Amino acid sequence: MFDFINLLSVDIIFFGKVITRELLIANPWYCLDESRKIDCYYTFREDGTSSKTEKGEVYELDWKLSSEGILEFIDDLDPPLRFEVKCLGNQMIVFKYPDSLTGLVLFTEEKAKEILIPFLN
Repeated sequence: MFDFINLLSVDIIFFGKVITRELLIANPWYCLDESRKIDCYYTFREDGTSSKTEKGEVYELDWKLSSEGILEFIDDLDPPLRFEVKCLGNQMIVFKYPDSLTGLVLFTEEKAKEILIPFLN
């Protein structure tokens, strides 16, 4: 499963478009865990706040997105978390880790149910 997700992340990094603020805040973005369940999701809000919900816990972080598609979480993290964010269509995005060809692939709930879960079963 994670090989498939890593392959998607490389495709999105090379063939994806720089994400826009409008697309980032348009959906909650879901991630699959090792048991193929959607139990973690990220929500980005217009006011520059975001939340990550995982296993019932909610983590809040402020964020900003540059015109080059660099997402930075700007709370008390040192060093700050920075990602190059690209999208493939309007239902898949990747947060590319610095100095790495892999990243965190996130999906709309619809896309995760439509493509990933049937593929994994």
